Amino acid sequence: MPHERRSGQRHAVLLSVKLRHSGEEGRLCRVHNLAPEGMLLENNSNLLRIGTEIELQVSWNDQTWNIPAVVTHCNSNCIGVMFSKRQLEFYRAVTKPPESYDRPIKIAGI
Repeated sequence: MPHERRSGQRHAVLLSVKLRHSGEEGRLCRVHNLAPEGMLLENNSNLLRIGTEIELQVSWNDQTWNIPAVVTHCNSNCIGVMFSKRQLEFYRAVTKPPESYDRPIKIAGI
């Protein structure tokens, strides 16, 4: 299995995910960056072996994704994961600007 199949740059996001593996209850991790193929998570807990199968649960704007993935990198600072399949819908949902950015700004008196 290739450890890297990213098609483009990763996008920095403000997002947390619940990481589960081996029947564990799960732990909350902050996402450093995201690509349609995977993400880099903050790690301040136990180290995971490369190749460990995990599940990521993400809630964003009243929508929840359960994403199977595999650990591709892990040290005391971060965990790199590759999704089992590309997550374009999820990626687009969390990286698009808020709808308010598309609306004209109203300035009082103008």
